[in-house]
Amino acid sequence: MKKPLFTTGLLLISTIVLNSCATSSISHVQHKADIANSKETTAECFVQMNDGTIKHYNSLKLVTSPVSSPYLLADGKLKIRAGKITAYQNKDLYAISQKTFSGGHITHVATETLPGFAVRTVKGKINVYCKKYYNGQTAVDEYFLQSGDAGKIVPYSPVLMNELVKDNSQAYSFFNNKKFKGSLPEKLHATAHLYNNGQLMTKN
Repeated sequence: MKKPLFTTGLLLISTIVLNSCATSSISHVQHKADIANSKETTAECFVQMNDGTIKHYNSLKLVTSPVSSPYLLADGKLKIRAGKITAYQNKDLYAISQKTFSGGHITHVATETLPGFAVRTVKGKINVYCKKYYNGQTAVDEYFLQSGDAGKIVPYSPVLMNELVKDNSQAYSFFNNKKFKGSLPEKLHATAHLYNNGQLMTKN
């Protein structure tokens, strides 16, 4: 009797793990798609300097090293430091400096972006940004919201999201649906997509 119970339990655990991995994989794929769709369409690679001027390049690569500060390498030869720019875009993402934010943690973490920069993950009437900061033990995500391109970029809170989507009953109801079991970023992205496009994001 014990053996079938053990086997059943093992199968159940395996199924949960496999489903978890599948969900994680889908979320990762969707996350990358969201970031790609959040880029500016005017040019593939550019930087916005501190004085507001835009400089275009054929390639822009993030270079990290344990012995020097991260920097962007433009066209394979020109080094661009984080302190010189307020935003940039390469083939993978659009990122903006925390210097332009209203609030939030100050960070020097560099993983997928220059240190102190946040990745735009949703673009539209509501923009969503994600920035990594060190909480004393590990690098964690911090989310920011912006109303259109001219609004202030401010730290996410449920009160703020409700204020931004209150004129859209679908998005408002979805965000406040207690039955939603997804993660916070999934909920933020789904709500923003619903508000921006009138539909939920798809997992493909």
